[in-house]
Amino acid sequence: MAAIITSKFRLDSTNKFVESLSDNQFYMALGRPNAWTDDASPDTPYENDYANNTLWENMFAMKRVDAADIIHCTKRNLWVSGTTYIEYDDQDTNIEGKTYFVISDNNNVYMCLRAGAGASTYNPDTIGVQTSGVIGSVSTNDGYIWKYMYTVPATDVTKFLTASFMPCRKLYEQPSVGADAGLTAQWAVQGNAIDGAIYNLKITTAGVGYTAAPTITITGDGSSATATCTVSGGAINSITMTNIGTGYTHAKITLTTSGSSTAGTLRPVIGPPGGYGADPTSDLRAHYVTINTVFTGDESGSIPDTNDFRQIAVLKNPIEEDKDSATLSAVASMTVGNFYKILTMGTSSDAHWATAGSTSGNPVVGEVFKSIATTSTGSGTIAQIAEAAAYNACKSLITVTSGTYPADQLVEGTVGGGVAMVVEYVSGTGKLHYIQNEATGYTPITASDNLRFNGTAGGGDAITSVAVPLVNHHSGDVMFVENRTATTRADGQVETVRLVIAF
Repeated sequence: MAAIITSKFRLDSTNKFVESLSDNQFYMALGRPNAWTDDASPDTPYENDYANNTLWENMFAMKRVDAADIIHCTKRNLWVSGTTYIEYDDQDTNIEGKTYFVISDNNNVYMCLRAGAGASTYNPDTIGVQTSGVIGSVSTNDGYIWKYMYTVPATDVTKFLTASFMPCRKLYEQPSVGADAGLTAQWAVQGNAIDGAIYNLKITTAGVGYTAAPTITITGDGSSATATCTVSGGAINSITMTNIGTGYTHAKITLTTSGSSTAGTLRPVIGPPGGYGADPTSDLRAHYVTINTVFTGDESGSIPDTNDFRQIAVLKNPIEEDKDSATLSAVASMTVGNFYKILTMGTSSDAHWATAGSTSGNPVVGEVFKSIATTSTGSGTIAQIAEAAAYNACKSLITVTSGTYPADQLVEGTVGGGVAMVVEYVSGTGKLHYIQNEATGYTPITASDNLRFNGTAGGGDAITSVAVPLVNHHSGDVMFVENRTATTRADGQVETVRLVIAF
């Protein structure tokens, strides 16, 4: 049995992931301040519960991923003079593995509809933005024919363009007055796209013995496509489309004999539904997403910013601490516009919520919904999904000391014997953020303890309070994990975490 997962399936999954930001909360997380066994060679992450659990244990910061932080992307192929490119072919068995589109130094994106006889030497940017028609011809310059698709907007260049991937989007509404010129041009390209056009005929058999160029007839379920050809040495050597036509999903090409002893054969290359440029995410196989999250210092006091990290993750719908047992029937249990997850159900009506993301239309345990009213009916419990811009994911305590606790220092409680690793100590407040993992063990540090360096003697420093993390560990879904070498954070430093995820 032979089967494939199509590009459309991957693109549909990509679309659903991007669109799910409106029905869910996603966070980028930083963690693993402690070194790997070989710190130059990070451990390989595995898709199992153990990896998820240890991820939470080592996590210390989270930043919300907003709609403006994520975009479709596709492979970045820079146009370089002297490079041979592949023309788009609707019958190519591996078109996705070939370089049939490029981006220029001016961030203009072009699709190759017809390749020349050799390498490309004529930069399509010489003509540049052309929102209808094509650039080049079979008889001029290098013989390449390009279709201008879009220009990457300046903001997307800064935020999403990488050495290997470029942002790609379909526009669903006309850009506003004063919008980036690239968006305005792309809107025109989408509007001018021609459904079912035939921009190219491929020579499958050149024929033998032609004394004159044969007449080409194109028949099919579309209309108006016409073409001419030239012959050399009795064989067909060039095709020119004189009218690309419209509305074709299939077509047959017939040729007059024109003296040939062996007739040539041609086949059409039919454009995608909607036409080239109507949906660049489909045309360019953009079943990847780029996520860009910027961690700015301590995010206004929300997260630690003086320790390094070796692990990043994407989390879906983590739950806020102290909001995991609200009763559905309590008037103050919900805030309009916030997301909640149903933990248990009694008798309930869904009149008070919007079942965002629901497939059932009725509330079910485990479902995430957005509150549309503060009152509710029925009974059961709900948990509030995290909604703040950033969260400190560490445990914390307040200690009274005139000294300091360096990052990565192991500390212990003098009474219970609990051990922890310092993520950050804020001397002005006496607050110490810490994690506990396999290396430290999980014995709690409590307010009954005094705090000292692990393995030392002495009375230690008094602990006045201990607090759990601001988000429930092991809540929500782990969507992505990457282990890496250490990235050092410093007070006030800005880190940009840019991920590309393939679907």
